[in-house]
Amino acid sequence: MEYAASGQYLLHGSRSRSLEVLEPRAPIDFSLDDFSKATAVFATEDPTWAIAYAIRSPQCPGFLNACFSFGTQTPSIQNRRIFLSYAHGADSKPSFTDGIVYVVPRGSFRRMPAYEDPQLGWITECQWVSESTVPVLQSIEVSLANLPLVPRSHNAERVRLLSQKNPLGFPWLEHEPEL
Repeated sequence: MEYAASGQYLLHGSRSRSLEVLEPRAPIDFSLDDFSKATAVFATEDPTWAIAYAIRSPQCPGFLNACFSFGTQTPSIQNRRIFLSYAHGADSKPSFTDGIVYVVPRGSFRRMPAYEDPQLGWITECQWVSESTVPVLQSIEVSLANLPLVPRSHNAERVRLLSQKNPLGFPWLEHEPEL
């Protein structure tokens, strides 16, 4: 998506169609940082991450994900790392739906500050927030076919139990299959 490459726009993945503005909302987030729990509009410069959020089915019981680069520099597309894993129940595969990636102006957004991970070193995430209502400039329909990588799959209950035992153990996916 050439919008993201310009640096003037950010992307927001959603299942909601026909939005003209995006309103700040409190996310369901189990991260340890406060930034990810802000009541805000969340967006990213990474098209893959936006698509991943847009295609997550309402029946999907969990979504483990990350999009970042090592260091404190602004992440370029060449040095980004992305992780996606959709949860399923005990005997099923995750389900997906068609979604929308909304293009929004970057002006009112601020990037998550870089932080030092005890195991990985400095990390800069591709996550931005705006505490203001944001106008939609363009909407792009997406589906699983638009996701340029094969995401992983995990058992929701197993990950819930493992994350309770070790909150810093992200992604809690030893020996989990790819989709």
